[in-house]
Amino acid sequence: MNEIYLLVGGEATRLQPLSTGIPKALLTVRGEKIIDLIIQQFSKLGNFSFNLICSNKHEKQWLEYKDISNNDIKLFFETKKLDTAGYIIQNLNSMPDSFYCMNGDLLLDIDLQKLITESISVPSSLIGSIEVDDPTRYGVLQVTEENKVESFIEKPDDDSFGKKISLGLYHFYKRDLQKIVSNLETPCSFEHDVFPRLAEQNLLHTYTVTGKMIDVGTLESYISSHLNGAKNWISHNNVSLSTSATIINSVVLDNCIIEDEVIIEDSIISDGSVIKSGSVIKNKIVRTNL
Repeated sequence: MNEIYLLVGGEATRLQPLSTGIPKALLTVRGEKIIDLIIQQFSKLGNFSFNLICSNKHEKQWLEYKDISNNDIKLFFETKKLDTAGYIIQNLNSMPDSFYCMNGDLLLDIDLQKLITESISVPSSLIGSIEVDDPTRYGVLQVTEENKVESFIEKPDDDSFGKKISLGLYHFYKRDLQKIVSNLETPCSFEHDVFPRLAEQNLLHTYTVTGKMIDVGTLESYISSHLNGAKNWISHNNVSLSTSATIINSVVLDNCIIEDEVIIEDSIISDGSVIKSGSVIKNKIVRTNL
């Protein structure tokens, strides 16, 4: 069985008040929880066991999720913030000989099977990568002709170092991590601590995918993840929408009431919200039932 560890401790602070009290991975996209979309994608490809690394701040929500899930899920709770790699490095001795790891807030439209096949065909750990139009917002991978990662350039001024960035999906061999663990302290991150040290030891490959990667963590990306070319996305679950309302490039979630002459543009209307007649909402996240 393939083991995958999903990093689901994120709080989506940039999506508040939509995300208030809700882990980012339990937010919905087109009516389905982000974590479910990720699990469904991997489950189609084989026998995976899903290990969720959660914040104990959201223990109640994750235990409730596990109770209703039909998937093979184990929950691990951080009692303090350890950054992206801290839990795995802290518990390395109990980790399997090889395993996958992924950010739990990503939606990937890629050939996942090709990446998995490539990950087990190389002798060292692997970081998935993707090329972006504007690499200046990211850390860029410097890669050899043999697809080995040499170094990382943090937020370059232009694209002269290339356009490959981390996909947020990795395959690790425990033996590789054991070679660098003595140089790591927790909290630690994959991006700034683990990957550069693996690259220094010639222990990190990459495979570059084509397709799309969406980090569902901002107003813009959350809306984009719903639209798929449409002008808006309105839930079919108990939404009362006046015929005189205008909704453009926006998301309206379950159980909302949108009254007369309302204008909503570039915005998110959270579950159970009531938007009164004549309201004009632009570039906002609205939640009226807190």
